[in-house]
Amino acid sequence: MEMDVEVKILGPGCKKCAQVADTVRRAAKAHGIAVQIEEIARMENIDEYGQVSTPAVVIGGDLKCTGRVPEAEEIVSWLKKYLAIDE
Repeated sequence: MEMDVEVKILGPGCKKCAQVADTVRRAAKAHGIAVQIEEIARMENIDEYGQVSTPAVVIGGDLKCTGRVPEAEEIVSWLKKYLAIDE
């Protein structure tokens, strides 16, 4: 059974945070990658990742992107690398 990749979106719930979550969902679905997205808005939880700008993306516990909305291709690359899928 394939497990979902844990993806966390760090941010206060702004428009850009929602855009990141949507981009992750669409990119993963387009490539047949199952993801479980958790949106983290509480600053004390965001602070656990250090001084990050929001929105930020965490995949499998690793901070991948801060302060911008990543492109779908970047997200797919991070997901494939996490799953050890050759491109």
